[in-house]
Amino acid sequence: MTEEREWPDDAIHALRTTQQHHVQLSLMADHKANMLIGATFIVFTLAVGQSQSGELSLPLLILAVAAFASAGLAAIAVMPSIVPRPGVSSNILFFGGFRDMTEDEYVDRLLNQELINQENTYRAMLRDIYQMGAVLGRKKYRFLGWAYRVFLIGLTLTFISYVTELFTGPLL
Repeated sequence: MTEEREWPDDAIHALRTTQQHHVQLSLMADHKANMLIGATFIVFTLAVGQSQSGELSLPLLILAVAAFASAGLAAIAVMPSIVPRPGVSSNILFFGGFRDMTEDEYVDRLLNQELINQENTYRAMLRDIYQMGAVLGRKKYRFLGWAYRVFLIGLTLTFISYVTELFTGPLL
């Protein structure tokens, strides 16, 4: 028989705190992406409306393309994905890990495998924390960072082309 591991009294608090930090980071990323989507679609709509009322200018075209691309990247950042990744163990604490189970199967697996002792419970929580962090790094913050970069580069190029047009005339 294997000996039961001794866990520090504050281990569960450390895990819960880490889990809450990950949840907060995920919420912050979602909020930032939603703000960027809203702002860029307003800019895109104004740019398209302006181009329809007059001549198409290079600064307006750059602004519209950058706003649209940025909104697309921000949307990818918050787009849910529950397709299992090959080689990644199922996470019973995430709804995607049990969506195909019946309620009885879910409860039985939790009670008879995952939560049967303190170590299995901690392992389930650690898997959940790790997978949440992996999604934050691999998807949410990566695409959100690209969305902001594309928008800032678009704004910069729009400004440069606008100033250039002031001195040289229309570029298109």
